[in-house]
Amino acid sequence: MKKTALLTCLLGLFASLSANAAEMKDVFGKKVPIGQGRPTLVLYANRGTQEELRQHAYQFIYNVRAEKPIVVVHVDLRDVPGLFKGMAKGEMRKGHAESLRLMNKLFRQHGEAPPAEMESSLFMVADSKGEPHKSMGLEKGFEKVFAQVLSISGEELARGPLANARKLGQALAAAPAGEPRTQVATTLR
Repeated sequence: MKKTALLTCLLGLFASLSANAAEMKDVFGKKVPIGQGRPTLVLYANRGTQEELRQHAYQFIYNVRAEKPIVVVHVDLRDVPGLFKGMAKGEMRKGHAESLRLMNKLFRQHGEAPPAEMESSLFMVADSKGEPHKSMGLEKGFEKVFAQVLSISGEELARGPLANARKLGQALAAAPAGEPRTQVATTLR
């Protein structure tokens, strides 16, 4: 009886997690299509990690372009005062446009045309409460961008610091159509 109750609770939890992912919207109000036939790269960031994103994320995304991932930048706004959260979301909208411009530039620098799906593949999600970040073990004010690779069905394949891009890229490239298995891409500190 206890096992049945536990299993029911766990199934309810997994269903609510899937429902939350399915209901996630970006700063433009667009639904984020996680688990809908394309692998996903989720980058967990905050205002203190902007420079690391600028320095490493564009090249990493370019390097995994063959996988055509959906890229979700989950921005933790817990350290932004309440009165300024609206402004922060406005800055994220500007950052979205700037990111697309820089990605287009990177493709052209390599002599390639930017992919047609690039604009519909980047999502900026503002998070005022920090729940997704907490679930990754990231406390308020974390200092490094953290990444998570999800399969085409939305199951986690790998996670770790963005600085460990090679292992994350390998997990993305090997994203199986079948049963996923989680890898932890760790780095020595």
